[in-house]
Amino acid sequence: MRRRITEAIVGVSALILLVLGIPLALAVHSSILDSEVVELQATAARALAEIEVPLDLHQIEQIGAEPDAPPPFSVYDAAGTIIFGVGPSSTDPAIQQALAGNPTSTTRDEIVVVTPITDHATERVVGVLRLTEPLTGVDHRSRVAWAIMAIAGALALAIGWLIATRVARRLAQPVTDLAEVASRIGDGSVTLPPAAPSGITEIDTLASALAESSARVNEALARERQFSADVSHQLRTPLTALRLRLESAAAEQSRDLVTRALDDLDRVEQTVQHLLDYARDNIPAGTTSRLDEAVARAGARWRDQVVRSGRTIVAVAEEPLQGGGSPASIDQILDVLIDNALRHGTGEIRVTERRLAGGGAIDVSDEGTGLIDPDLVFRRGHGEHRGIGLALARSIAEAEGGRLILTRQAPTTFSLILLGDDAE
Repeated sequence: MRRRITEAIVGVSALILLVLGIPLALAVHSSILDSEVVELQATAARALAEIEVPLDLHQIEQIGAEPDAPPPFSVYDAAGTIIFGVGPSSTDPAIQQALAGNPTSTTRDEIVVVTPITDHATERVVGVLRLTEPLTGVDHRSRVAWAIMAIAGALALAIGWLIATRVARRLAQPVTDLAEVASRIGDGSVTLPPAAPSGITEIDTLASALAESSARVNEALARERQFSADVSHQLRTPLTALRLRLESAAAEQSRDLVTRALDDLDRVEQTVQHLLDYARDNIPAGTTSRLDEAVARAGARWRDQVVRSGRTIVAVAEEPLQGGGSPASIDQILDVLIDNALRHGTGEIRVTERRLAGGGAIDVSDEGTGLIDPDLVFRRGHGEHRGIGLALARSIAEAEGGRLILTRQAPTTFSLILLGDDAE
């Protein structure tokens, strides 16, 4: 890219120099030729001042013999007959015009200036003075001028090349940097920082668009990775329950256990779909659910597994309360809290609802008294009590417009707060 920009700028500069330089060179040559003609005309004027009238051949020969004599000249009488010097006959058009009283000059093969000689007393033309000068002087001066112009053109091209190199670097460097970083966007490890303004609107627009695209790519990759981790975490519990039910059904040949196992399969499918919607930010907004029904469902889902662990679970839901959030989201959050209490807590697990101004809350508590840092408890992958589940549960709660907080440390109590549609 740099080479092409440099070649384009230098090429345009060379073309401009040619387009302007050729007419200028011709104009310089014409100007030098005109200046030589003017100088020869001035010489002819000085020579006329020395020639006496009537024409005297001896006096003219003395003028030609002087050290400061004019260039080769010839003199014609009034009849057009040459009386001194070497020149054409009287039929020469320039001589005829001079005999008619009109000074003239030509530059065809050499510089020729023909001037009439007049009698100042009578203003009558008594002869013609013809001066000549070769074109070699004009050609030499023109070649010198052209050489200077060529050198100036070469210097201009060199300066243009330097400027083109700098401009090409300025134009290409931001694009090269963006291309280098863009090539690493796909691996999800690069998020473009805000680029420093380059002063080029198009490149700055491209940098901004690329930065936004990299942010979206990284956000999408992060969501997909989070989805994979969340699915692996959240499916562990329903799959364990499903395995237990299938083992019991195989041993007891119970239709009820098979039905409940199928319900667990539905729950697995719903869990995957809900987490996928959450990862893609497709959770519908403005949904409300019955909190008492969510508490009852959670107690029913976990009762067998908690009992097999030698513990008890109590679900208390006596008042019909409405809270913002989809049933699937609330179930996911309660599953995380109950699983956390079962794995890391002790004693009885209690799931209770309570009314709040503008909505309601669901508390999940156990009899554990472990010290938990409220600032780290919801950090993803941090510590025994603070794994993926709690971080995921808080994210789902916030996506539904609610909050998940650690209410008490002893006994350990987490509260899911969900406001109703009429709450601000």
